[in-house]
Amino acid sequence: MFENVIGQEPVISRLTTEALAGILPPTLLFHGPDYSGKSSTALELARVLTCTGNDDSVPWGCTCRSCLQQRHLLHPDTLLLGGRYFSREIAVAATALKRDKRVALRYLLERSVRKLTRRFDPVLWEGEEGRIKKAEPLIGELEELLSPYLPDGELPDDRHYVKGLDSIAAVCEKLAAVQPLDAVPVHVVRRLSHWSHLAAAGPAKVAIIENIDRLHESSRNALLKTLEEPPHGVYFVLVTQRRGAVMQTILSRARAYGFATRDAEQSSSVIERIFRDTPTNSASIRDYFISIDGRGLRPLAERFLECCLTGDDIELSLLDEIAQTIASLGAGEGFRYFLEELGDLMRTMLRSGGAVPPRVLGVWRSALGRAAVRVDAYNIAVSRALEGLYYAMRRTV
Repeated sequence: MFENVIGQEPVISRLTTEALAGILPPTLLFHGPDYSGKSSTALELARVLTCTGNDDSVPWGCTCRSCLQQRHLLHPDTLLLGGRYFSREIAVAATALKRDKRVALRYLLERSVRKLTRRFDPVLWEGEEGRIKKAEPLIGELEELLSPYLPDGELPDDRHYVKGLDSIAAVCEKLAAVQPLDAVPVHVVRRLSHWSHLAAAGPAKVAIIENIDRLHESSRNALLKTLEEPPHGVYFVLVTQRRGAVMQTILSRARAYGFATRDAEQSSSVIERIFRDTPTNSASIRDYFISIDGRGLRPLAERFLECCLTGDDIELSLLDEIAQTIASLGAGEGFRYFLEELGDLMRTMLRSGGAVPPRVLGVWRSALGRAAVRVDAYNIAVSRALEGLYYAMRRTV
């Protein structure tokens, strides 16, 4: 088990021991930096827990029906909630499949798409179908477009091969924009609670909630009620980059598993083995994703910071260009990418000991956090959040 997770040996060893001994807690908190394998580990844990095969080691290649469904991310006893970097992940998977047609990369594309489509699982939106009405035709279109690229599908001819992959990525961007997936509505959390009390088809049920720290207060409180008395055989895997931002009463009901930043060797191994690509020198997985699907965010972040440093009034055309680039990635997702770029540039400034004092950089990092909350939690328009961020940063110079 966990053969598909590269690195994170301490966490994997602990999870393997607890799973084989049957002593896993009902609520697990996976915390650590982005691109550290938290979600991959959560999905593999779901496969292990729901496996109905006869091999106690639960290998990735298990041929039981449950493991087959899990590999395709279609298992009815596993639900996926919360936001993630959908567009970027799908774009990277599509690019990999353009370069190499082997089966492993067809699985990679399928799973990256299903991570998005499963967020619209009807069991989660029962009674609120109107809110995801626009999603239904897009999911149907995606299933049709994805079909020839599935591991057992018949790939399109060379003339339509790349065009089909581009179409999949484009429809996924539209689907991701249908509903703010970070802000899981309280109704969905209540439906999750109802689902958790229904009989399982197999030995366990698993709900994976990503970016648990971004849930609204009402959704957090509704989830807390379920975590207080979880049904037998139901596991909740909560995923976050910011353990300190998770509600204390949720933390007290979860067993924490810390994921470390992957080093250069581990990152290179992921790029080579998972994406079948040649890594650049000491490139992180995050840098690799940006190089594939950066959409020009790094130069825009550099221009934004330059305006903050010089005190010049920022040009409306620059704000418009940033907002449009962010929109092309999905508002919430794209804004987080932009903040990541700003944060990375600030870390570079701090290491170089340049003209920006550490005190100012600390204030700027706090401003990034407030801007993220304004967009994620309060649905403030990206253009307004960008303008507010600029003036908040400029005032400290």
